[in-house]
Amino acid sequence: MRCRACGAAVGETARFCEHCGARLTTTDSRAADAGASRPAGGPTAFEPASDAAAAGSRGDRRIVTALFADLVDYVRLVAEHDAEEVRRRVDAALMAMGEAIERFDGTREKFIGDAVFAVFGWPIAHDDDALRATHCALAIRDGLARLEDPAGDALQVRIGLATGEVVAAPRGVPGALDWSLTGPAVTTAARIQGEAAAGEILLDEATRRAARKELVVEDLGERVLRGQQRPVRIGRLSGEAGFQPWRRPAGRFVGRSAERSLLTAFVERLAADGQGGVVIVEGEAGIGKSRMLSELEPEARRLGIPWTWVDNVSYGGGDPYRFGRSLAQVVADEHGMDSGSFVRQLLLSGDVDEAIARRWAGAIAAIARDAAFSGWEEEAALVPVDPSEVAAAVRSLARGYLEHLLDRDGPRIIVVDDLHWLDPSSAGIFEELVDVAMRRPLLTFVGSRPVVGVQPGVGRPGVQHLALAGLPEAETGELAEALARAAVAPADRRRLHVRTGGNPLFIGETVRARIDEGAVTDDGRLAFGDAEGVEVPVTLRALLGSRIDALTAEARTVLRVGAVIGLTFREAVVEEVLSDAVEPAVYERLAEAAMIVPLDATGGWRFCHALIHDAAYRSLLTSDRAALHTRVADGIEARQPDGPIAAVARHRAAAGDADRAIPLLIRAAEQASSLGASAEAAGFLETAASLERDPEAAARLRRGAIEARGPAFVG
Repeated sequence: MRCRACGAAVGETARFCEHCGARLTTTDSRAADAGASRPAGGPTAFEPASDAAAAGSRGDRRIVTALFADLVDYVRLVAEHDAEEVRRRVDAALMAMGEAIERFDGTREKFIGDAVFAVFGWPIAHDDDALRATHCALAIRDGLARLEDPAGDALQVRIGLATGEVVAAPRGVPGALDWSLTGPAVTTAARIQGEAAAGEILLDEATRRAARKELVVEDLGERVLRGQQRPVRIGRLSGEAGFQPWRRPAGRFVGRSAERSLLTAFVERLAADGQGGVVIVEGEAGIGKSRMLSELEPEARRLGIPWTWVDNVSYGGGDPYRFGRSLAQVVADEHGMDSGSFVRQLLLSGDVDEAIARRWAGAIAAIARDAAFSGWEEEAALVPVDPSEVAAAVRSLARGYLEHLLDRDGPRIIVVDDLHWLDPSSAGIFEELVDVAMRRPLLTFVGSRPVVGVQPGVGRPGVQHLALAGLPEAETGELAEALARAAVAPADRRRLHVRTGGNPLFIGETVRARIDEGAVTDDGRLAFGDAEGVEVPVTLRALLGSRIDALTAEARTVLRVGAVIGLTFREAVVEEVLSDAVEPAVYERLAEAAMIVPLDATGGWRFCHALIHDAAYRSLLTSDRAALHTRVADGIEARQPDGPIAAVARHRAAAGDADRAIPLLIRAAEQASSLGASAEAAGFLETAASLERDPEAAARLRRGAIEARGPAFVG
């Protein structure tokens, strides 16, 4: 069976397309049997199959990082050299670009002559797409430097990167099954690429911020790009791809005093009596796991304990033994040696049994071969033929490496960050690390997101677990003031805490966005105003969008419908909008993914954070939002003819239905005014004015809004 929306193959029993999220019906199978493609104007993913009249576009809005890479001097090469030879060299370059894009899970949209356009964040988003794009750009530049043009010179490339919102939707061409991406990020990346010199990688400020990792970027200031009016801040990326351990950011650490005391006690115990152990610090993305663990480093250094930090990356799963090689490299760097020389010195000399040494050498050679390392060619003959023997030899090597390292240097702390991204081949290495830490003077701190299923080594007896929740309201305000260097009023602290759930990353990005919007007043106060009017920062939309993309198609649909209903919603209303029942397991999966929490025992739910609600809502196309708001309003009116006018008015207004919304908004304003709710009354009238097409009527509504607010707001 095929999806009518995008043409993707789907299972016979599927109810939603796993590719685009569209609802599937029996007509999908009939269309597939007839060899039909998607008819123009088919029903949206949120409409019942029988209602084809209210057709709309499918797709979504999402944050992506766009990459444009263009070969330098292509026209000159064609003019000066044999066209066939130029084509051969260019094909090799384009293949290298494509391989780099695939390696970092980007999507190659198209080749354009001697250039390539790729996006990171579509069709599946990751919470580090901007970082992946920067690594891809570096890999493209380095890869092309190893290729030659027909004149024998190294090929060079210009690269531009930009991050922002795009609309991803099927092309409106009959019979076409491909999708198009439209938005400022695409055009900005192309324009930035045009500004780059040979060998340069230029990126916008949004990409630098969204990457979140420390990048070597030179600020080039603001430029007005061709065809655009607003200036864009551009930077030159010069960092190299490779292992980039997480570093503690500047600024004061706020809160977590109890958790820090607990972890500090483990460090002091290691220094006092050499007792190691394993502590797993768990929490959602942005909750502050890495930052809190990094706060322990100064104490460890003060006590003379070596400190090793090894991170994992989401795109490292295809890199065999990445964690193991990263650990070896970081430790070797501490000793001022390359990892190959250090491991020889540590393991392959002295009194190590010859048979064990040969086994370890074979394991090292296997890893070196898979990673294209040099210097271990002579040991290649020692690599076991059986893959299972290789894995066993690598585990033995890891255990021996750690034991000898402790014997040589004494007690040590190793931090393993982002365990949820551990590459599969390194699972055995991590298990050996846990085993050694439970027996020897090795303290291992682990940062991980909650993961469904079994992670290697974390379930064994004696492993400590520490779950991090959001900061309380007082500390949310304290962190906001520290970041903004401005006062935050108690009411705004409360709004910020409700909006972010106390997640430090969410707090930081929201505060920075408000600062960029000029929200710091002349008297040194950071104002948030109406929470609904605060834009979700691009960095958070990318992060939350990746979490939404990780859901099943049905769960995504339920989440988005719930977002249209409001911050809280009921299962019965969702099913009414979808005209279909939803299995209880779908809501349970959303709760497990920390998207929603139960409101009551009768099918009520609430979004965990307002930011999650906003990200789900903003991922909808405008046409789909309007259709959903109309359905919700229709449902309320059908159930409660004399029901809540304000709620119906809000949905009619959000649907853009001015004819029905304006009278309801005026009635809602009158009701609010009669209850003394002047601000709410004014808000309803201002919304009505924004929908009113008659300038004179709109002016009257705005005057009414001013009067509703009272004399303090006049003049």
